[in-house]
Amino acid sequence: MALSGSTLSVLATGMILVGIIKYVERSLCLYLASKRALRDSMLSRTDVSPIYPRKMEQFSLKNDEGYGVRIEEITQIPTPEDLLVNSGQDPVAKAYELFKIFKLLFVGLTIHSVDLDVSRRIFMSSDMDPLKAFKIVEIELGFMYDLLFTKAPLLNRAWGIIRWAISLSVSGAVLVFFSLQDKKDYLAVDICITFLLISVAILLEIYSLLLTISSDWIYHWRLQRPRRSAILSAIALRPYSPSPRWSNKVAQFSLLKSSIRKRKSIIRHLRSAKLEETVNKNFHIEYKRFEDEIQKLIFRRMRDTVQGLESTVQFRKMETVRNLEGTVQLSWLESLKLETRTLMQSSNCDFMIWSVDMEFDQNILIWHIATELLYHEDRDAMGSDTIGLENIRNSEMSMLISRYMLYLVVFYPSVLPTGIGVLRYEDTLVEAWKFFDDELAMLSNDEGSSISSVVIKWAPKLFKKEAPVHTRFGNCIKEHESMESRDLCDLCWLLLQVKTELPAWKMRGAKSTSVLFDACHLADQLKSADTWDIVSKVWVRMLIYAACQCKGYEHCESLSRGGELLSHVWLLMVHLGIAQPVKTSGAPYVAKLIVT
Repeated sequence: MALSGSTLSVLATGMILVGIIKYVERSLCLYLASKRALRDSMLSRTDVSPIYPRKMEQFSLKNDEGYGVRIEEITQIPTPEDLLVNSGQDPVAKAYELFKIFKLLFVGLTIHSVDLDVSRRIFMSSDMDPLKAFKIVEIELGFMYDLLFTKAPLLNRAWGIIRWAISLSVSGAVLVFFSLQDKKDYLAVDICITFLLISVAILLEIYSLLLTISSDWIYHWRLQRPRRSAILSAIALRPYSPSPRWSNKVAQFSLLKSSIRKRKSIIRHLRSAKLEETVNKNFHIEYKRFEDEIQKLIFRRMRDTVQGLESTVQFRKMETVRNLEGTVQLSWLESLKLETRTLMQSSNCDFMIWSVDMEFDQNILIWHIATELLYHEDRDAMGSDTIGLENIRNSEMSMLISRYMLYLVVFYPSVLPTGIGVLRYEDTLVEAWKFFDDELAMLSNDEGSSISSVVIKWAPKLFKKEAPVHTRFGNCIKEHESMESRDLCDLCWLLLQVKTELPAWKMRGAKSTSVLFDACHLADQLKSADTWDIVSKVWVRMLIYAACQCKGYEHCESLSRGGELLSHVWLLMVHLGIAQPVKTSGAPYVAKLIVT
């Protein structure tokens, strides 16, 4: 519509102005969220030290006057008590104070070792509740998500208030004046659509305002200021009820379940890896709630791991190479591997060290399958609570981490150390369903291949739905929920019957990268140990290793997918004192001339 100077032209100009403001705001937010702009915004300006010639002039003057002059360094070391006093006892306030320090790691910048030590003393303290620790980390990741993927960097400033005032006032004025405008020359449909669009624009602004008021940013802002102004009083009327920062669910993917599905799926005949990956992502990934008991157990295992690392010689030697970024990371990760070997030795499981000395993705696949087999073998005992509550919790945690780590291997291998995990997974998957098919074929041959036996066996199934109960393998009498569950139980039972006196890797050759029977060998060895205690400790160490070798920007990318458990573990390990890279130039200090 041409700007003719009519009332409608003026109203249209107002809405165009609102639209321009919105687009400028969006473009500016995208720029501020770029890696370069984000790094620049996080780099603090260099403190201007006293001018050296002027200080030397003062030194010489006092010295010539006969005074004794010396330089004294006043060290400024923050303590955990300082942080707690500054942030209070509210998790949001604590998370914000920590976020201001540790957000540098997300963009590859360095933090000071003093800050790391302060955080470590807080999180290693016996007073730190595991659930509270996970909550603080969750809030920190929420702050980082807002910086990267929302308009929080702009809307939480004075600009946000100005923009809302302009948008709401202009949109409201347009709605009022358009209502008063003579509209007899326009179609009723056009009038209704115009009213609808303007009303939706106003409602979206109001909704955005309400979301911002209930955000962690505004809540922290309220905590830092007494309720004296009219704005604070108005904001305080709305109770603090933030939207969920993440789903609190962990992605789960099972290799043995996938092999059962692949065996029956028509997709395997199409030889389309991309189609199969799409189907798996959309239909075969399960999500399990991250229960409080599992959070507590993981956090305790993490603290025990850090304490174990501190007691090793390698961890102490790391202090001498912290100025070299690559050496630091290698030293700490190698120390974690060594600590895992030490765990095996202290548990009298030296014969299982081979299972943690392979490539990382190979370790994950072997331990994943072995964990599945042991879990299915002990499932009946868990139901009757004959193995103890602690073993039940360890088994549940092990299964959760096991299936989550396989999910990362298959769908997000970039967050793990470089390897051929996807290829190993595919080879192992194929070997699993072929093994199951071969066992079924052998059973059919044993039962007889005459036409009459086949007719007798299959005729009733043509008219009656088969119940998902065991009719062929094992001694399980449980009625399963589905045919898939029954087949999975059968497959686990068959794999547990495999003789594993000779190591599978010696018999396999170099052509196949499958680790199916290596896992059977490990499962057989684990039967002679304190199974679930060792399995749970190994899985926590694998989770820690994967989280800490992953770069900060990769954790940023995972936030766009709703967040990953891996990022929570990484940030928790940072707060427990394990972070790379770290500046160790000494504690900050102020130099002063002391005249005596």
